[in-house]
This record gives sequence, C-alpha cells and structure tokens, in this order.
Amino acid sequence: MIRILKVLTLAATVLSVAAPVRAGQYDAVFGDVQRMLGQAAKNDEAGLNAIRQQLENLAKPAHRNAKEARALNQQGLDALKRNDYQAAATAFQKAQETDPADVEVAGNLGYANLKLGQFRRAEHQLTYAISLAPGRSSSWFNLGQVYGALGEIEKAAGAFAAAYRFSQNPPKTLEFMRQALTAPENNETTRAALKWTLDLSKLP
Repeated sequence: MIRILKVLTLAATVLSVAAPVRAGQYDAVFGDVQRMLGQAAKNDEAGLNAIRQQLENLAKPAHRNAKEARALNQQGLDALKRNDYQAAATAFQKAQETDPADVEVAGNLGYANLKLGQFRRAEHQLTYAISLAPGRSSSWFNLGQVYGALGEIEKAAGAFAAAYRFSQNPPKTLEFMRQALTAPENNETTRAALKWTLDLSKLP
C-alpha cells in the first residue's frame, strides 16, 4: 500500500503539480475546477461560488523558504521578459519546490508551461494554483488560454468567465479580454471563447 501511494505521488509530480498534494486530493480538486468551468460558462454564479468556497476550505501547504522562493521567482520573471520560457519554467519549478504554498509561483509556472506548449502540464499546474487561491483571476485566465490552445472552447469560455467573475476589477478585466482578441498568441478557439465570455458579461 505504501508503495502504491509513492507511485501515485510520483505521478502527480510528473504531471507538474509538484506540490505536497495527495493524488486523490488532486483528482478531487481537478473535478471541482472542471465543474466550475461549466458553471461559469452558464453564468451560474451561485454554483460557482459554492465550489469556490469548498476549495477555499481545503487545507493548504505551509509556507517555507519564502525569501529564497521569491528570489527564484524573480529569476523566472526576468527570463519571461527575455522570452526564455524554458529558463523561466526551470526557475519557477525550483521556486515551487522551495515554497509550494506560493500561489504566484504556482501560477507563473503554469504560464511558462503554457508558453512552452506543454498544455497538459500547464493545465495541471494551473489547477494546483487555483487550489491554493480559487479566486485568483490570472490563474483562470491562463487556464482559459490553455483550453483554447487545446481547442476546447467551452472549457476555455468557462475559465475566462471565472476570471471575470473573480476579478477585483471587472471593467479592467473585460478590457484586457477585448485586447486579447487581437493578440497573435491566441488562436481562433481562444478568441471565440473570449467573445463568448464578453457576451456573457452583458447578462444580468
């Protein structure tokens, strides 16, 4: 039994979750996030907030070596500015291993994986980031980009809609999404999902 648990933990790490989360717990979080995507796409705000609260109540890993993790995170950000996404991912991965509780690091690693075209790794990593902070708008937006890249329009729209719903500045977020419609990094599926979300935002 112990050996099986070790194998499951290793599998979770390979999938880029890279955090002290049991495989079974991650599966549950992934399922919750998937349900939230559907609720957000249908403008089910009550259902969305109910599952968000469940995720908020999950036990979170304790912070450790925060200063070192932040230094590594800055290295990753500097690499992003140079468009050196592999170096960025490496720095963010080390930062996350140093402090698994840092949600910014978790989200940044997901974004670097997205830029590298490692979409399933990005999906798992961003799901982990959402488990740390379910209301973090940027993690949801990047997850929408992942699903857009994978051609999964409804999931992408749900993630973008969640990003809007959880934003601390909804008008600014909508303007950011309008600008993203013409960004060359976003494919047709992503743009269609963004339009879906912009139309959804006009509903009462």
